[in-house]
Amino acid sequence: MNIDPYVTAVGLIGENDLTDELLTKVLAMLRVWSPDIDDATIQGVKRQLESSKGVSHSVGQGLHGGDIAPWVLDVKASITWHYWDAYVKQLRTKNFGNEVIRVLDQDTENILTECGNPQESGPWVSKGLVMGDVQSGKTASYCGLISKAGDAGYKIIVLLTGMIEDLRAQSQERLDEGFVGRDSRKLLTKDRSDTPIGAGRFSTKRPNVLTSIDSDFLKANQAALGGIPLGNISEPVLLVMKKNVSPLSNLIEFLDSQMKKGVKQLDLPLLIVDDEADNASVNGRKDEEPAAINSLIRKLLDRFSRASYVAYTATPFANVLINPDIEKDLFPANFVYSLETPSSYLGVTSYFGDDAPHADAVQEIHDAEKLLPYTHKKDRSVTGLPESLRDALAVFLLTCAVRDGRKEPLRHRSMLVNASRFTDVQARIATLLKNELYALAEDIKQYLSSDTLWANHARLAKLHELWITHYPDVGMEWDEVRQTLYESISSVKVITVNQKSDESERLNYSLYEKSRYGRRVIAVGGLTLSRGLTLEGLCISYFYRNSKAYDTLLQMGRWFGYRPGYDDLCRIWVDPLAKGWYAHLAEVVTELRRDISRMHAQRQPPSRFGMRIRSHPDALIVTALNKMRNANEVRVAVSYSSFGAETPLLPESADRNDRNLSRVKDFTEGLSAATLKGSRMCWSGIEKSQISRFLDSLDILEINTPFMRDSATKSRPLIDFVSSSAVKELEEWDVCIPQGTGTALESLVVMAGGTSAIKVRPRTRQFERTRRNVGFLRLNKQRVGDVSDELVGFTPEMKLQAEQDWEQERARDKKLGASVPGYFYRRYRTRPLLTIHVIEPSDPKPQKAEDSEKPKKDRLKAMLAASEIEPRSLVAISISFPNFDGFEKPVYYTLNKVALREAGLLEADDNDDDED
Repeated sequence: MNIDPYVTAVGLIGENDLTDELLTKVLAMLRVWSPDIDDATIQGVKRQLESSKGVSHSVGQGLHGGDIAPWVLDVKASITWHYWDAYVKQLRTKNFGNEVIRVLDQDTENILTECGNPQESGPWVSKGLVMGDVQSGKTASYCGLISKAGDAGYKIIVLLTGMIEDLRAQSQERLDEGFVGRDSRKLLTKDRSDTPIGAGRFSTKRPNVLTSIDSDFLKANQAALGGIPLGNISEPVLLVMKKNVSPLSNLIEFLDSQMKKGVKQLDLPLLIVDDEADNASVNGRKDEEPAAINSLIRKLLDRFSRASYVAYTATPFANVLINPDIEKDLFPANFVYSLETPSSYLGVTSYFGDDAPHADAVQEIHDAEKLLPYTHKKDRSVTGLPESLRDALAVFLLTCAVRDGRKEPLRHRSMLVNASRFTDVQARIATLLKNELYALAEDIKQYLSSDTLWANHARLAKLHELWITHYPDVGMEWDEVRQTLYESISSVKVITVNQKSDESERLNYSLYEKSRYGRRVIAVGGLTLSRGLTLEGLCISYFYRNSKAYDTLLQMGRWFGYRPGYDDLCRIWVDPLAKGWYAHLAEVVTELRRDISRMHAQRQPPSRFGMRIRSHPDALIVTALNKMRNANEVRVAVSYSSFGAETPLLPESADRNDRNLSRVKDFTEGLSAATLKGSRMCWSGIEKSQISRFLDSLDILEINTPFMRDSATKSRPLIDFVSSSAVKELEEWDVCIPQGTGTALESLVVMAGGTSAIKVRPRTRQFERTRRNVGFLRLNKQRVGDVSDELVGFTPEMKLQAEQDWEQERARDKKLGASVPGYFYRRYRTRPLLTIHVIEPSDPKPQKAEDSEKPKKDRLKAMLAASEIEPRSLVAISISFPNFDGFEKPVYYTLNKVALREAGLLEADDNDDDED
């Protein structure tokens, strides 16, 4: 009998914490017990153990409205946690570690506590929001919540998935395994041969189901209850449903049929779990005329006297736009709960932003615009594939061989291609990919294993080049890969994943679970791929889409998640512009998490967090686009309390930058002598009127979102706010010009230190290469200044307090870096700061001598040479606002689609209705 060495190793570790010493000992024991075990297997076991057992995790935090009294602890000992215990046993078979299960247990208990007690008489309703990262385990959380809710006495449980059948079926399959314990298809057809699966192997109870992997809720499905009224059913009833009008209407009609004449509500406890809750559930219309899905969810809640609604999402921006004053709407008035991610999770901060540990996995796309332009129509012809996409395909094939060589237990392999919103264009891309895959696979089959022939074939020589570039240190040699590559990739298929896909092109990983190589796909899609679908074994992603809406960016990032044992192989191809948005998003997401932590400590209610996000400057575009679903022009309120605004996107022309430099000269000449503080020239006590006049005189591109113009007045709302705000903290400003190492400017001289005339020396900065004709220059990493700029105007005591508080944050979240980020310092600022950055373009940095053995990165491809940039001196600004929560009126932006499109913030004409 063959015994899985990983299972053996897990048994040897038992309940002990995984340490380096224990890991070494266990691997040595495996060699003693199995003398024939090879090095690849040992290394595979080692990676699996490190990614599953050596994981740290912490319990989430939440805000609650105080309307629902804590109840779970009072009844915990009296409840038989039948479904939950079976689910835990199922998780252990999937190698979930003790730490992860412990946190899941506490999180689900905390969330269930915020829901109403199902044994308590009504009427009552609870509405809440659970925030989790993309692909971070929200499914495990809500499956655990549903299991506990079933044990606690909830009788009707409805899981709302996205709007596509693939996602609904995938969610049903997971609930079958984690909660139902049977194949729902057999239960609906009353097939007596139904054998236990998943959690059902550890359970003698079984919930009722009115949907299956093959069927959303149909009126005929109620026959599965055998005519027994819902009020007489002993075990919970589960429905997994799309957010479509027909099935939801069917359910409401069925519920109405269960009520006696004159009765308007069922006296049963209902739990609705709304997965991907920012998709379709949010009302984008007028409050008195709610959108169809939003209206049906409200009606569903109204059919029960006791009801809990729990929204799960990775992107809470849209949900907190719901008007909290509309009682019947879905605003999370009772609670907001933020799930933490374990140390093994790879999220936006893992790949993007400062000090991202997996930054090398990100590859930039510089060659796609001609063949796959950002803005295109559904009839766009695709005449060829960019070389970068062909490279991504080839690298994906290489990863299949490496992962097979590592003997991973997960046999599925996936690659994602998201380069168009239109299904017709996706089909054309898929056809070209099929041709490319066929040609490359044929060369691999015919020639690659031959020691003498492969080097004479261009595709295979390129494949070898990509191997050297990407995977020189993955534990396998090129000659090993050559011999096994065809076997690993012979089953790879290119499929399209959208609402027009054939049945044969569904992902259907479960059908291939027991096949030798699992399901191996290159999935081409758009929105359908971005909404909750999990690509099993996803390793390579190619993303070329234009969006600055942060909820859209997060959802499209299906590469976030867990990559046990193969995180070193993952690669993400993105446009440099999208890379910049993701880098900024990394900071936004971290900041929102810290807001919840801070508000939790201050015992603030969910409504306060809702206000915080609704007024978050980085939610501006999300808010506008959400409201524009049913309006051409919208008004959005934003608060800049404790926020920063800067201009990392600068004009291309020398004339425009020269005029800005002249404005800086005029402004500084109107100030008193500067004070020298290190390498900075600083002023304090500058009146807000001077600041606003200077800002208004600058030529600032509107793609710098905070400085967008109002569609109605044509003025810049942020500058108007600086000029007219009655906030005491904004009356007087600090101003700073940092000195750099560039060439001293004869045309810009500042009086400092009393009588000294000092020539301004620009900071040298690199500029990223962007698509042609975008109309702007973009600073490297979209970062204008550095963190030290935020300390201007700080006393030593203020700096110390911020550092101490940051250490407390790090004690809670081990993934936070050691350096205090700029946004955190801003919370301690007492006056606003305007920093004027004079910038001189610089060449890409040469490769360091100590890195000469490493694969060479083509910096010239990613960065512009200084000689390619017309202006020799550029001006950027950054504004740091102090905390003035509760003392200001918001900044209002009136925006329309034309303005957003001209600013480069809308992808295409919304009249095209062939979206995926």
